[in-house]
Amino acid sequence: MTDRSAAIAATEEGSPGFWRRLVTRFRPGPIETAGAFTKFVEERASLIAQKCAVDYCRGKTGLASYALFTEKPFLDAFEICRWESFAAVLGDLFIVAEGYLRPHVAPQAQEALHANLVRRYTAILAGMPYPVHRPHGWDDAVASFTLRLQSAMSGKPRQALDVADHSAKTLFDTLPIHSRMRELDEEVVYGAVRFRMIAVSQEMQRRFNSAAIARALLEA
Repeated sequence: MTDRSAAIAATEEGSPGFWRRLVTRFRPGPIETAGAFTKFVEERASLIAQKCAVDYCRGKTGLASYALFTEKPFLDAFEICRWESFAAVLGDLFIVAEGYLRPHVAPQAQEALHANLVRRYTAILAGMPYPVHRPHGWDDAVASFTLRLQSAMSGKPRQALDVADHSAKTLFDTLPIHSRMRELDEEVVYGAVRFRMIAVSQEMQRRFNSAAIARALLEA
């Protein structure tokens, strides 16, 4: 780096704009709109499903994982795991999010909130190409989520630990590793899903402007 480049870099690093950009990158701003809320839940569900499945398979197979991830039978099975886990985690994160929104929704508007969250869950799945193993779509997943959300809204707001095992079971049951090879790893998989869902729940608590989100959802 030349003296001039070094001077420019030093000036930028010392400027308020540089530090604002740095803080924005590592500390994302609040979530306040219906669109940002939906995008957040979808992205975090995809991350949890993908990361937990990949980490387990690579950890379980070690150096052989590099070859395994090039084998079509494995990749086909992995896609089933990834899609089914995504649908499960997506629903569970919506249920956790509902707990943050509920205090800002009048009792008479609870049904409208339920319907809106179901529509968003449905739209996310319908907006993606149907996976090969689901040529007829996600109707059963939508029906299951609708009932689970209704049950959650009839009681105390659900925490991440209250719902994480539902997602973890889906992921564990569909992992593309033979059941005999993973039968002793159930708690490891469940723990990984719980950890990541708790982290996302904490991010919701930190970033959600729940009153604004609830208002936006009911107006959408």
